[in-house]
Amino acid sequence: MNTSLLNIINKLPLEDSSNYRGMNHDLFEQLNRTCIVVDDDPTGNQTVYDIPLLTNWDKETILEEFKKETPVFFILTNSRSISEKKSSEIFKKISENIVEASQITNRKFTIISRSDSTLRGHFSEIEVIKQAISVKEAITLFIPVMFEGGRVSVNDTHYISDSEQLTPVNETPFAKDHTFRYSNANLKSYIEEKTNGKIKATDVFSFSINTIRLLDVASLSKEIIALKPNQYCIVNALNYNDLDKFTHAVLLAEKLGKTMLFRTSSSFVPSYIGQKPKGLLNPNDLQNKTNKSGGLTIVGSYVKKSSIQLNSALNHFEKESIIEVDVEIILSEQSYAYIKSLISKIDEQLTQGKDVLVYTSRKLISGKDTTSNINIASKISNTLVALVKGIQVRPKYVLAKGGITSHDLATKGLGMKRSKVLGQIESGIPVWSMGKETKFPELPYIVFPGNVGNEDSLLTIIQKLN
Repeated sequence: MNTSLLNIINKLPLEDSSNYRGMNHDLFEQLNRTCIVVDDDPTGNQTVYDIPLLTNWDKETILEEFKKETPVFFILTNSRSISEKKSSEIFKKISENIVEASQITNRKFTIISRSDSTLRGHFSEIEVIKQAISVKEAITLFIPVMFEGGRVSVNDTHYISDSEQLTPVNETPFAKDHTFRYSNANLKSYIEEKTNGKIKATDVFSFSINTIRLLDVASLSKEIIALKPNQYCIVNALNYNDLDKFTHAVLLAEKLGKTMLFRTSSSFVPSYIGQKPKGLLNPNDLQNKTNKSGGLTIVGSYVKKSSIQLNSALNHFEKESIIEVDVEIILSEQSYAYIKSLISKIDEQLTQGKDVLVYTSRKLISGKDTTSNINIASKISNTLVALVKGIQVRPKYVLAKGGITSHDLATKGLGMKRSKVLGQIESGIPVWSMGKETKFPELPYIVFPGNVGNEDSLLTIIQKLN
């Protein structure tokens, strides 16, 4: 049931607009530790800039970052595209390697488990981290707000806001996700649901917006320190003023020795490290003036918003530059020859300087269970990877629509191991610079989450890049 945003705001105390972001930056530096954001898909860096993105998590790779005293880096696991069992194995190995790197370098660390702002993902990942790094006394803060996408938490309920109305997330299509469906928008009940009753809703603590706005940061910090070992705690926030203030209290508590783990969405990361907001990137600064090829856009995401954005963008392209990938064919035995023919078409259009739009057919093909659904999604993603691996012409940019799609195209298609996020081309849509080890070094790579933007956002970005 929708709730009026104005009614909610009118009942709240005034927010504290002090510059907590700047103070958070100073506090984070004083902690002198490395913050590792272990991301379950490649879109969680959409709120930050000038930060390394790693797709390898072996001991040597993580140790190298600790030796360099890298303040913050992301590890992109893409675990949302695999089974919970495989996800647990990956998160266990990552956590163990972080601990070993920390011991070798004598450098402390913070782990943020970054996941989806609409509550999709393996919630068990945070418990795996906790067990692997042996901090059973740590409290776990659950903060899924992502203001850039209108995701807010009020009165312990998680909403999607359209600036006038608040819609509980369990009443949106995201809650019906064929892999990560859920019933509860109340975050306490959501935790009970996702832990199969192991953690009771009544045992989950929460910080209300009233509390955050009325208490000073020292008092907030004392309340955080007073939380019981191993307790889960949710944090309500309506905007960055709320979040930055609470995060300042978190950093104060950490400075005093409180051990914390975090399961959050994207907005928490810049708040925690105290990174100042940066304006949108200038598309002209992303272009290689000597490259006369066309740009390549690949849409793999099936969420409703992606399909709406795709339809809006199709009119921008010439008929010859639109390539629909027939999912039924790629799931058949005829896929090899079919994929080769698509690669040839893409190269031909790029060579002529034409922008190319590749998209998977919109008919959703589902399996009989979660495992078969993941396998179908994997085969579709592998086909898109084969297209990128197969092309010979360097595009002037690659835009990937969808979390799983963008991860697989970057890592398997382009061979990315370490890149850098440059900033956002539109709100919530990051641009990476591909590393020197990739197929096309320094290629502008746009990561467009499936559930971000309005009807014309995809078209707007494509036009910006031209």
